[in-house]
Amino acid sequence: MKGKDSLPTNGNYNISLEEIKRLNFWNYIEAIGGEYKKKKSSKYGKLYKTPFGFLWIRYDYKTGIYFYCNLSLAGDSGTIIDFIQNHILEERNLGKVKRYISEHLHLFA
Repeated sequence: MKGKDSLPTNGNYNISLEEIKRLNFWNYIEAIGGEYKKKKSSKYGKLYKTPFGFLWIRYDYKTGIYFYCNLSLAGDSGTIIDFIQNHILEERNLGKVKRYISEHLHLFA
């Protein structure tokens, strides 16, 4: 996995979709107010209570990609890209996702 120093700075929207998928989803959820539920978490993933429902977020050690599953809403799952499209921006526009990520990289550190 690339270090955070290799990520683009604010204003550079050329971050790739693969780089976005490898950003630390756990840090992001905590930064936007997710409450980590340590007793319900394991080495395979972490559970967070959020305004969007209970999110199970796992890290795939082989690919370096984070995935989420909303335990409160059937069918709501995917990568950080899907989460931002479904819950933050509420639209499916990859250009706007890249812009949002680039402007909020500090939330993933």
